[in-house]
Amino acid sequence: MFVRFITRLNQFPKLILLVIFALSAFFFVQARDGLFDPDSGRLRINSTVEPFIERNSGAYQQFLDTREAFGSEEVVVIALHNTEKEPVGLDYLLSLSHLKADVEAKVPGISKVLSMLDIPQASGKCAGKSYFHQMGIGSVCLSVLEKYEHQISCLNKSSSINISSDDEATLLKLKKIISNKNEKNLEESLEEGIEDDLEESPEVHLEESLEESLDESLEESPDEDVADSGDSVTEADTSNDSSLDCTLEKSSSSPQKIHADTDAKIRKTVSSLKSHPLFQGDVLSKDASTAALIITFNPESKPESAETQQIIKQLIFKHQQNLEISDTLRIAYAGQPRQINKASRLIQQDMQLILPMSFLLIVIVLLIAFRSIKAVFVPLLVVFFGIIWTAGIIGWVGDELNLVTMACAPIIVCVGSAYVIKFLNQYQTETLEIKQERSAEKPLASIPEIITATLNSVTVPVTVTAITTVAGFIALVVSPIPAVQQLGLYTSVGIISINLFTLTLAPALLHYIHMPEIATSEEGKGLLNHFFRLIAEWLRLHSKRLIWIWLLIAGFAGFGMLELSINSSTKTFPEESQLVQDLKLIENELSGTDTLRLLFKAETGSDSQQSSANNPLKTAKTIYGLKELQDWMFQVNGATEIDNIKGLRIDKFHSPVDVLAHYRMGLDKLTDEEVVQFFEKTSENGPRFLSTAEDVLQVTIRMRSSGSTAFLALRDMLLLKVPELLPHLKFSYTGGGVLSSESANNIAQGQINSVFLALIIVFVILSLLFLSWKMGVIALFPNVITILIFFGSLGWLDIPIGVTISVIAAIALGIGVDDTIHFLSHYNENANKLRNKREASLKTLPIVARPMMFSTIALSAGFILFLQSEMESQVLFGTFTAFTLLVCLAIDMTFLPSVVMETGLITVWDYVGLKFDEEFIAGIDLFQNMTVREAKIASLMAYTEDLKQGGLLFSEGDIGDEMYVILEGSISIFLEKNGKRTDLVRLEKGNTFGEMGLFRKAERSASAEAAEKTRLLVVNRDCLEPLKKRNPKIAAKLFLNLANRLQLSLKDTDERLLEQKDFNLSSLEAKLNNDDKLKEQEVSIRPEDLWDNLGAKWQQKLLSFSKTYKVARGKRLSKIKNDKGDFLFITSGTVEIASIVSPKSDSFSVGYCWTRKNFDLIGEFALCTANEKATARAIARQDSTLLQFTETKLIALAEQESRLAAQFLEDLVCLLSDQLAIADKRLEIH
Repeated sequence: MFVRFITRLNQFPKLILLVIFALSAFFFVQARDGLFDPDSGRLRINSTVEPFIERNSGAYQQFLDTREAFGSEEVVVIALHNTEKEPVGLDYLLSLSHLKADVEAKVPGISKVLSMLDIPQASGKCAGKSYFHQMGIGSVCLSVLEKYEHQISCLNKSSSINISSDDEATLLKLKKIISNKNEKNLEESLEEGIEDDLEESPEVHLEESLEESLDESLEESPDEDVADSGDSVTEADTSNDSSLDCTLEKSSSSPQKIHADTDAKIRKTVSSLKSHPLFQGDVLSKDASTAALIITFNPESKPESAETQQIIKQLIFKHQQNLEISDTLRIAYAGQPRQINKASRLIQQDMQLILPMSFLLIVIVLLIAFRSIKAVFVPLLVVFFGIIWTAGIIGWVGDELNLVTMACAPIIVCVGSAYVIKFLNQYQTETLEIKQERSAEKPLASIPEIITATLNSVTVPVTVTAITTVAGFIALVVSPIPAVQQLGLYTSVGIISINLFTLTLAPALLHYIHMPEIATSEEGKGLLNHFFRLIAEWLRLHSKRLIWIWLLIAGFAGFGMLELSINSSTKTFPEESQLVQDLKLIENELSGTDTLRLLFKAETGSDSQQSSANNPLKTAKTIYGLKELQDWMFQVNGATEIDNIKGLRIDKFHSPVDVLAHYRMGLDKLTDEEVVQFFEKTSENGPRFLSTAEDVLQVTIRMRSSGSTAFLALRDMLLLKVPELLPHLKFSYTGGGVLSSESANNIAQGQINSVFLALIIVFVILSLLFLSWKMGVIALFPNVITILIFFGSLGWLDIPIGVTISVIAAIALGIGVDDTIHFLSHYNENANKLRNKREASLKTLPIVARPMMFSTIALSAGFILFLQSEMESQVLFGTFTAFTLLVCLAIDMTFLPSVVMETGLITVWDYVGLKFDEEFIAGIDLFQNMTVREAKIASLMAYTEDLKQGGLLFSEGDIGDEMYVILEGSISIFLEKNGKRTDLVRLEKGNTFGEMGLFRKAERSASAEAAEKTRLLVVNRDCLEPLKKRNPKIAAKLFLNLANRLQLSLKDTDERLLEQKDFNLSSLEAKLNNDDKLKEQEVSIRPEDLWDNLGAKWQQKLLSFSKTYKVARGKRLSKIKNDKGDFLFITSGTVEIASIVSPKSDSFSVGYCWTRKNFDLIGEFALCTANEKATARAIARQDSTLLQFTETKLIALAEQESRLAAQFLEDLVCLLSDQLAIADKRLEIH
């Protein structure tokens, strides 16, 4: 019905073109408006982690809630590095300060910018100010940098004094300080310098309470956590507090002297800070040669945008040109926003460069294949419109492209190209075949006629292929990860579109585009035809060996899969790229840019959570627990499990522990009250560790990981360790890094699972398609080998499976299934014509190999261009896709034909095409006791032959090896001697004949021709062997029906033998003596071997389906009833079947007897009926044991022990054919 609908639809090519072009225009507009940026015209790609975060588990909402409470974790780190490894001095600090001011002023969406200039002193006279402040005039803490710049400015203004508004404010403040009696006097303040403050030992303040320290230092304390939000106290903020006035400056030092003095002070301060826990790794390197800015963005901002990234690059370039330190200064920046932006730009570049080049290569290959520029437009338009429709639907729905859904395009290109190329090849094949069938007098076939023939051939296989491929992808829609859902959905949409265009758009275009004819196999003398003939000949000789070779390769690849790992590596970009070099510098000098947020909550239902003072999050127990966790992670007390995680380096543990220990000078004897006080102070201006509602405590880990595997290994260890150290708190985790790692691994693992799920789905479909699960396995096996080689290669090469690479298996499966179904559909057609599965397979190879080769080469050439990409993932994707497609081609051109040659296949479209019903099979003696389904399968395992009236089937004397069943029409059996024809019998529908030729390859005793238009079912040994293996129950029933027919033929022959008159009694003894010689010549199977070959296990099973009789010597076998379909075997003793001479006859029948022993079949027992018509009687000449198998029991045996039944009944047929052959010879002799 579907084929008929498609063929009728293609009678209106203009309407098809009009509708498709109109809808394509609509989808083009939707794709343009939905997927492209209206300003720049560039394709929008969502490169963030959000499409990879699972939506249904609550993790995504927790991620959003945490970002809302504590700010965004996406940071950009800008590092100023001294290439000579000298500690940071005055010039570097000035550059850092100026760069910080520019970043705050010009970069959009910034929450805060943290540097070493913002971390406050814990104690001392400038507590609460940065470590680069000193006590100035009037007990005012002055910024060293501002003081230096002011001194230089004053030297440049020796002619006049210009007091700025800031200076006036400073003087006013100075007056207030002087008038304050409770403050230290001005003289004492002026006598103290920055040296005293820097040299002051922390031990001096050990007696100070936490409250005094916090009161001094945290009122204006900035946020030190790179992931937290809060207002920072920068150098600029302190300008109004500086006592700077040129009128007060009495220094006569030179600028060089001022620079040297200030530089020395700064270097001394920096040197004292390089081991400070709040500096080291975040804003200052261990050797103090690198200082950093940590930029945190607002949750609603887009730091990965091209605008933001461009501004940052311009600012870095500007400050890199600092003439005073440009020789030793290197500014690097890194962070997830930069990587996202870079990945997005590279993907767009690849699409702009590689995609057109790929299409160009495909065009070149197709041009070589079809030798026509016009013909190339057909597959290109089909694929192009398939992509347009898919992109239009994505834009129409409102989804964005991401790093996973970008794979939709190559999948659609691959599968779509394969579909349409096979359609065009079939069109050329149909053109050639129709031309060869028609004589010179008949007109050439019209284009609509050829298109109709092509659609009749390809509609079902192309559609089945599409359904099979879509079934695999549509399974992805159930994934909770949005990117995977969209990949499954939109790839399915694209494949369905391509299937539709292959069956409508391509035929419609062929009405207006001429396709060149292909040369016949006899004419083809080119290199390609020679190559195909060489493969076919090699397969003819070495098919079994080739199967074993591929199985060994698959086994070797299977061992490689044991080394397979899933790891979405961060190594996306080449080592020599600036991004990677900057990232390495920052990770080596400071800390890793990967972050993990640990979240702690009080146990649900805890009453203490209601009171702030009794909040479990604000207790010494919690602080000590966090301290133990920190020590465990940094392996303070020796190696821990963390040491076993490869590719992981933990750099920072941002928690209340270090801050509290720093301000309190240790954690000894910490009390809950101190912890509560600490959080109260930090809630105003300090680092944020508690949410506003004080129900969530956050700890942030900064680290360096080689990929998702290391990230997730740490997560798993924390899930086990944290409850052990903090049992009173509920623990969870979040962060873009860990969630994207989970999702990336889930995607990679999900793709592996989906491939195997798709294999199962494909197996089910192929099993239904070929009407046998065994044939489903055989048809699927080429695709399994391809998948094994792909995954095995990754394992042996130690390449982890990432998000991009995992898509390749789905592409290979789609192409492999397509090639398999097309090969088998052509094979089935050739098998019916040639009646030889080996020859059919070899003839099919060049027909399907041509489009398979050209489509694979075209696609491989396109994918190999991804080697030009700067992204390692894209390079691996292109390389392995091309490699896998070529492997798929090699398997489909060698392994698949070899398997088919050794097995044979039938398809569901042949099954549906058989118009069998119960009434029909009731009239076919070969199909007795079968269902309609079983009769169809038995028929499809054989071949059909159509004869016109008078068509000769075989001649007398021909060596026969086939049996025939008349499905329609009738057959005349005749003898012809000396030009005179004698008709013997006319066989009607349902009759079986020629069975002796099937089992004994005997000469035909007569000729056969069609008495009318006739269809025959042709059965040969080539059909029966696969039927026994794949459908033993059906084979057993077929053999049982054959045995019944042979039993009747044997009885008829024996009765005719006994009716012969012989008056020469003296010759009878000599003829009987010839029986042994005759038996030796005609017997093909020894009865005793039949029983022995079954083995003890099967013998016991057979006995349970039979009835045993014991007969004493000299007794007749009168108690054994013999009905049609029953068979009697002798297991011990001797039984003689003797003819009965009629006393009423004027003449007498030939006296004759048959002797059976040694588990022989007593076929002649059919003569021994229990009535007067009996022509023989059976007598035991020795004590004998007999087994009787009734038809009912044999049918039960076929149902319950099908394999045993098939073998036993086939042996039974062989015994009967031997006995019938001997009977025929005896009849001929008499």
